[in-house]
Amino acid sequence: MVRMQSYISKFFLLLLTMALVACGSTSGGRKGGHGGYTKPPLVVKVGAGPNRALAVQAMKYLGTPYHFGGSSPAEGFDCSGLVQWSGKQSLGINLPRTTTQQSVFGEELRYEQLQAGDLVFFNTSGQPNSHVGIYLGNTFFVHAPSSGGVVRVESLNNPYWQPRINLARRIR
Repeated sequence: MVRMQSYISKFFLLLLTMALVACGSTSGGRKGGHGGYTKPPLVVKVGAGPNRALAVQAMKYLGTPYHFGGSSPAEGFDCSGLVQWSGKQSLGINLPRTTTQQSVFGEELRYEQLQAGDLVFFNTSGQPNSHVGIYLGNTFFVHAPSSGGVVRVESLNNPYWQPRINLARRIR
């Protein structure tokens, strides 16, 4: 019963977000530390890629609250927890828990090589690879951003994220 209520809540949150985007509202966008949250289009299609299932799995958790150290839908996610959980559920891979550990897992890529399911790392705290997201295609990625936030989709072209990209990796 509780699980069903959680799904219903996420569904209504998604509908509300879609309505706000359709109306052009900017009040739902996060300001401050992220330089302005740029809302994605109503529909973000997950592109092709060898790890596409990872991206599709992560998208199931849109709206899940951020929780530092969180590594499941029940408790919420931090960025590396979302990646770890989604990797296990979709690919059956036991990924390391932290962004530092995840940043050496798999094959390093150039930005131009990104495909759906690849990991994108950012320098958000003066430390390389301090944040991670899962690439969806067409410049979009899904991630668990920060305290007070929820799992969401953003563009790598966002003025906050673009200069902070510092690594991309493909899980093997």
